[in-house]
Amino acid sequence: MPFGVVVRRLRPIALTALVLSAALLTGCGGQEDAPRVPAAPAPVTSGAGATDGPVEWAAHVAGLTAPEHGTITEAGVSLARRAGGYRFYLWETSKAKVCTAQVTDTGVAREVVCGNPAQAAPAKGSKLARLVGPGTGFAEWYVMIAAERGAEVTSVEHDGKALSWTHVRTLSPATTGRDVYYVTLPDRTYGSLDVTLKGADGRPGKDRLKL
Repeated sequence: MPFGVVVRRLRPIALTALVLSAALLTGCGGQEDAPRVPAAPAPVTSGAGATDGPVEWAAHVAGLTAPEHGTITEAGVSLARRAGGYRFYLWETSKAKVCTAQVTDTGVAREVVCGNPAQAAPAKGSKLARLVGPGTGFAEWYVMIAAERGAEVTSVEHDGKALSWTHVRTLSPATTGRDVYYVTLPDRTYGSLDVTLKGADGRPGKDRLKL
């Protein structure tokens, strides 16, 4: 279900057809000549397998959040992915919004999007919802998915092929309390993802998420 969002301070360079799903986060970009880094760095957390970038980048992207979406919470900024010369961050705000940002290593391009995660609801009978995407980022196709509490993702496949994925963070109860995962997709990926989940009792189960 779509809702109003904001995308701020994007200087387009090698970005090709940025596509964000209407399921949660959508928008368009504006320009700014130089990044402005807040004086007080935001805390940074890292997703499994990710490498933290400089703290000033996390503070910078959090500082781009529009006032109407609130301020960054004490949980800080999580690095979801670093690849191909860019970093992909996620954080929560004091007004129960989830924000994501893509920032190139050079700093000449950045894109920030915020929205209400409660509006990205799982389909009936499913434990999964599309949080952001699928779409093209600065460097690759991706989708961010949210799993209901108590359902842990253990594998993700598309057309029988295993995909790379990262657990980014568990959202606070104010922003649904779901677990967020970043999934790297093959180019122009459509159809469905086949996801294996481990329940609270440790037993595996299958779920399918339509892209």
